[in-house]
Amino acid sequence: MKNLKTISFTTHIGTPREKIWDVLWDPNTYRKWTSVFMEGSHYTGDLKEGQTIRFLGNETDGMSALVEKSVENEQMVFLHQNEVKNGEVVESSWQGAREIYYLKEAGAGTELQIIIDITPDMEDYFQTTFPQALALIKQLSEITFKLK
Repeated sequence: MKNLKTISFTTHIGTPREKIWDVLWDPNTYRKWTSVFMEGSHYTGDLKEGQTIRFLGNETDGMSALVEKSVENEQMVFLHQNEVKNGEVVESSWQGAREIYYLKEAGAGTELQIIIDITPDMEDYFQTTFPQALALIKQLSEITFKLK
């Protein structure tokens, strides 16, 4: 693991954990909330422990990650492995970085906490984009909850 820094973000969402889990990992809503990082963001692969998935910004560029832990409606942990450039796996300064999503019941709703290891040069970017992503997750979760 290279020179990584750990940052975290937390928000309260007025819905049950199951709704937020669906918004986080359903491919359609995943594309919506991750669009703040890069338009067209999506993942390929199976979000099950031990599986390798690819987070892609287009069809050929992104990151590969191991699903290190998946506890439905509670926790998802990714261990970043390599970058993907033009469809080819290449070494990454993010290798060994973790991206962790926790969902905890909190009053009349759920606390979502995201902890991510980043390279220091990306801190300003993530300090700006992750709050936007959390706002979208909250909005999508609460709209979805009210519709059902």
